[in-house]
Amino acid sequence: MDQEQLLRIIDGMTAATVRRAPRTLQRVVRRRQMFERRLRRHWGRSLDLCLLTFAQAEELGSELSRLTPTPCDMVTAALIQLHARACRAADEVYCLLSAGHGQGAMKPARLLYELAAVTSVIGAHGRSPGHEDLVDRYYAYEDYTGFRAMQTYQKYASELGMEPYPEEEVEEARQASQAALDRFGPIIKQQIGWAAGPLSSVGAHVNTEGLASLAGLAHLHPYFEWASAETHAGAQGMRLNRAETWRGPVLQTGPSVVGLVDPAYLALQFICHVTHAVIEYSQPKPESEFWVHVAVMHKLQIRAHAALEAAHRKTRDLPLIG
Repeated sequence: MDQEQLLRIIDGMTAATVRRAPRTLQRVVRRRQMFERRLRRHWGRSLDLCLLTFAQAEELGSELSRLTPTPCDMVTAALIQLHARACRAADEVYCLLSAGHGQGAMKPARLLYELAAVTSVIGAHGRSPGHEDLVDRYYAYEDYTGFRAMQTYQKYASELGMEPYPEEEVEEARQASQAALDRFGPIIKQQIGWAAGPLSSVGAHVNTEGLASLAGLAHLHPYFEWASAETHAGAQGMRLNRAETWRGPVLQTGPSVVGLVDPAYLALQFICHVTHAVIEYSQPKPESEFWVHVAVMHKLQIRAHAALEAAHRKTRDLPLIG
């Protein structure tokens, strides 16, 4: 068979696949809808309580942002931005859980873990003597990594069919990166190098676990390791991509009704942690009524935990794979 014949066969098969698309997609969508209805019947109340907690956290952040004067100090500005990103990550967790992708939800839960640690450290140490430049360091790290990312883009821009950055923009980014290195030294190259001062003051390692230790979250670091395996392409991630069924272990290619508790529990804990830290460390201090709403958020968190545990205890007899 020559190349021309092969191309004709491929074109014909592609056209046939497109003709069958409505029927194929209808079958796929129907199967997904049936699965999500089953998942909703089992996990609906607990997912609703998760969403209520996330919504309460978002409303608190929005109200705090509205009441914060402009301009505000750098610590408060950074905390508000971190909280907004945490709210988005929590919503991503909810959307993935609602679709039965518990393992996938560990990825934004992992981000929430880091955001909770960063928020606590910036809030608690960003105004303390000797660490007043902490927020500057945090943004300086972005100047350094931003230039590295720009260099990578420039390298492959033509292959991507994209326009490279103008030389003056590249030079401006290079200067910002160099300024970060000149001001803070090579430690800023490390991922958590911006927090080296506070970490050194308590003898913690300059890494994610050290940052979490400073924020009182290090006991949850095993979940970070698990989520990292799920995020990256290592062999551990392949081993985790299995489900035990009555037919034996199977490789997962789609959703499941199990594995929802851990990412939901983590997302609830971290979004509440971030929200609490933002309100505690923002300046000026919010009105006392804010703490009433924070208490409501924590009560919702407790109810969501209880509902998740109750649903989890009843998953034993459910089909695992969607």
